Amino acid sequence: MSGCLWPCVSSANAMTAGMGGGLFGPKARSPAELVRHTRDILRFIADHPEPCSGKLEAKREQKIADLSISVRAMKSILYGDGDGDPVAEACTQLTREFFKDNTLRLVIVCVPHMDLETQKEVTLVYANLARQKVDSRIPASDYLEVNQDLLDILMAGFNNRDIAIHYSTILRDCVRHQVAARYVLYSQHMKKFFDYIQFPDFSPSSEAFKTFKGTSDKA
Repeated sequence: MSGCLWPCVSSANAMTAGMGGGLFGPKARSPAELVRHTRDILRFIADHPEPCSGKLEAKREQKIADLSISVRAMKSILYGDGDGDPVAEACTQLTREFFKDNTLRLVIVCVPHMDLETQKEVTLVYANLARQKVDSRIPASDYLEVNQDLLDILMAGFNNRDIAIHYSTILRDCVRHQVAARYVLYSQHMKKFFDYIQFPDFSPSSEAFKTFKGTSDKA
């Protein structure tokens, strides 16, 4: 990079500028603004999970497309891109805002309604956020401690083979934190992992085994 400090640090800025109305339109969104924008999209999708009709369906399809752009922009901030490495302050702002107002809950609820590529990218976004530290604390761990019901939702997701892989990936990043691992280990769902491991389909059974192993190791 040629001496350009965040927020004009990388192509992530250009992507968010595009969401804000184009390169010559309104200014690019900051990481916190990007998360708030994404949260608004997720709320709409959560309120309209099934195909609608007429103009509402067109709006729903546009929101799903916008979500894909937003998730990709967050991924670029957290992982960097071809133009540069991640910027710590940008990652901190994004992390701090993400764990406000139940963004993670909305992500989990909306995963079944995302396209496949967005499902993959949102798991990468959370994998990074789950490890981020802010002021010597890990926001993901603090959030999960008071929102343990999300772990129940993720574990129950193994019953849906369309989303089992994505939910198990998010769950494994949750149980990296001891507070989540202990909850999962002693939950009513834990005994079901042995059933999941015996699924005839290789992918779900493999995911269940990896999640079970990661949980027992961490707890």
